[in-house]
This record gives sequence, structure tokens and C-alpha cells, in this order.
Amino acid sequence: MKTIFGIIIGLTTLALSSIASAAPIGLSFNTTTTGASYTENGMTITATSAEPVRTNGLWYLDCCDAGPETFSITAGGAFNLLSIFINHIDSSDPVVWKGYSGATLIATNTVNSGAGALYNFTGMMGVDLVTFSVSGYYTDPSFDCLTYEKVPEPAILAILGLGLAGMGFTRKSKK
Repeated sequence: MKTIFGIIIGLTTLALSSIASAAPIGLSFNTTTTGASYTENGMTITATSAEPVRTNGLWYLDCCDAGPETFSITAGGAFNLLSIFINHIDSSDPVVWKGYSGATLIATNTVNSGAGALYNFTGMMGVDLVTFSVSGYYTDPSFDCLTYEKVPEPAILAILGLGLAGMGFTRKSKK
């Protein structure tokens, strides 16, 4: 019985650790598109203003549309927004990222300028919606290599644990 219980605990620990340490998922924006939305690797970026989502190796906005321009980012559930590579942001066009869990704002990150740098988000953990907005006159930022990771649903983890516990109790009652 101790052996079976040890195996169940080991399998549960392995399953939970592999789910909890999900590998980052990257978006490369290599598909050329201009439209209301863009989907890659389970994440969808949707234009919520007049400016469409544009990609061609980068996620970019055309130059010189007076802002603000806004976009929403979703991944079909909770996710952690990790980083994005900034190819270009004008110093006069601040870019504001807001992360929400449900309808509650939980994090805001603002980038005022930059080129050729990786930006690591802070506080964008367990969000289910991120909005991105840029305001100013030039509003022509461009980005690449957005990374995120999916957060496992608590219900799935609970069901996995209950199933494994049930297997242990069934095995115990047969002896």
C-alpha cells in the first residue's frame, strides 16, 4: 500500500510541476496580415480602435496616425505576459500596457521610448486580458517576439488530484 501511495504522490507531484512550469510561448508575427485581429500560437490580438493589426515579421502601426490607438490581447484563459522585443517607440508616444483579471486592473506597464531592447513585463501574472494603447502624433511603434505562458485552470488541477486520490483509495479498498 505504501508503494502505491508513493507512486500516486510521485505522479501527482510530477503532473503538477510540469503543468505549473509551462514553457513560454512565443509570437514571431511572421504572417503578413492587416485586419481587425491576428492569432498566433494561441494568442489573439484585436484592434479596438481604427488602426488595424498589422504584421509582417513585426507587429507594427503605420506612421503618423494621431492616437490613441488601442488593442486587446487574449489567450483563451489566464496567462502570464512575460516580455516583448521593442524595435521602435518614439519618445513622444508612450505605450501603455494594462493587465486585467476579470474586470479588475492588476498591472500597468508604460514604455516611453526605446529601440532594440527586450522589455520584461512586471505584474502581468494570471491576466485574462491585456490592453495596449499608444497616444501621440507619430504612433508608429513596432514589436517582435512577444512571449507568454498559459496558466493552468485551478479546476483541472483539482480534478487531477481527486482522480489520483480516488485511484489510491480504490486500490486500498481492494486489499
